[in-house]
Formats: sequence, C-alpha cells, structure tokens
Amino acid sequence: MKTKINNIIRMVFGLGLLLFGLDKFFEFIPHNHVMDEDLIAAFTGLMANKFILPTVGVVEAISGLLLLTRKYSIVGLLLMVPVTYGIIAFHLAVDLEGIISGLMIAVMHIYLLSLKKSTLISLVEYHKVETKS
Repeated sequence: MKTKINNIIRMVFGLGLLLFGLDKFFEFIPHNHVMDEDLIAAFTGLMANKFILPTVGVVEAISGLLLLTRKYSIVGLLLMVPVTYGIIAFHLAVDLEGIISGLMIAVMHIYLLSLKKSTLISLVEYHKVETKS
C-alpha cells in the first residue's frame, strides 16, 4: 500500500512539474489569478529577465520527466530544490494567497526526498571519502 502511495505522489509531482515546465514555453494553462501591484511588479521583473522563467521551465520539465520515468529520479529531485525554494519564497514575499499550491509542492518534494534519504546519505559519505584521498 505504501508503495502505491509513493508512486502516486511521484507521478502527481512529476506530471505537475512537466506540465508547469512546458507551460513556461507554450502558455496553455490559463492564469486567471487577480494580481495586486506587488505581484504585477514581481511578475513584470521575471518577464523582463529573459532567462529565469525559461530556465525554471527547463528544470521543471526535465525533473518531471525523470520522476515519471523513474530514471535518475534522485537527480530530478535534487534539481528541483532551488526551484521549490523559489516558489515558497516568492509566495511568502509577494503572493501569500497562493501559498497553498506552493506548500503542496514543497510537501510532495520533501516527502519524495525523504524516501531517498539512504541514497543521499551514501552520496555524501562517498563524497567525503573521495575528497580525503
């Protein structure tokens, strides 16, 4: 049962990342969010910078594909750490009303990372051994 729940969370998270990553390029998801002045200013800044949103879109799409295919899913999870942080920080600073979706992303992300805890610890220990020799 636990494996099924883990797979469902991984698939939902991966599919969400893939869709939102591709939306940064093709804009197929309607954004009917009412924006106040702070949100408009922040979003205008993101749009004016021509590489941030496309970079986030690429990272989200690649991470989503890695999670959906289960190939190198730990790489996809690690790639998403700064993006998840950015989502939470953005909502805390500018769009507190939209924090629920950001928290859902963060909770799924942290949960999936916790499933890979032993692998992450092994990687850190391996890196310590390699740097000593």
